[in-house]
Amino acid sequence: MTISWLGALITFQVTFTELFIAASVMLTGAYRFGWRSILAGSVVGALAVAALAVALRSAAYLLALNVIDWISAVLLLGFGLYLAYEFVDGYSKRRAGDAAASVDGHWNRPLNAAGLGVAAWALVAEGLEILVVWLGVTLREGAGTATLGVGLGLAVVVGAGLVLGGTGVYRNVTPYVLDGVAAVMVLGYGAYFTSLAIMQS
Repeated sequence: MTISWLGALITFQVTFTELFIAASVMLTGAYRFGWRSILAGSVVGALAVAALAVALRSAAYLLALNVIDWISAVLLLGFGLYLAYEFVDGYSKRRAGDAAASVDGHWNRPLNAAGLGVAAWALVAEGLEILVVWLGVTLREGAGTATLGVGLGLAVVVGAGLVLGGTGVYRNVTPYVLDGVAAVMVLGYGAYFTSLAIMQS
């Protein structure tokens, strides 16, 4: 089996970008809704994408990318607005003298529908983008090349997540500050996908 490193690089670039966005949303969701819900939602989302890959196969390459971009935009803008609200609310409470909540209090929340839904939606939305690119590269360069690119992207994102998670950085910052930073980042992603969807309409 011949591997095309150019094809793998293209797949890696898209995979890393989409997984980074999904990971950002899931990390934000983990400190807001609890890691249990995010983990469960991630499994549900991954299984949904895998089922779509088997069901659609090469036909998935014909999916309208602007539809997927709109799905991503709705998720990211909606979640970003929620985080912006939490930032404003947390900042107002701090100004009023209320004690800041602990990140650990949210991190260990029990399983809940909101966190499960956010993680599943993020993984499905970004996973569909990866699926379309994987199928496109597979048709041109072979499944080995496309799978190598996806594997490299996944390894880099997971490795970065493990390194950052080990620092405990998320637990050393007050929640409303994390909400504010995440809101800017997630709304930026949402604006990007909205512009892509509009341009492709």
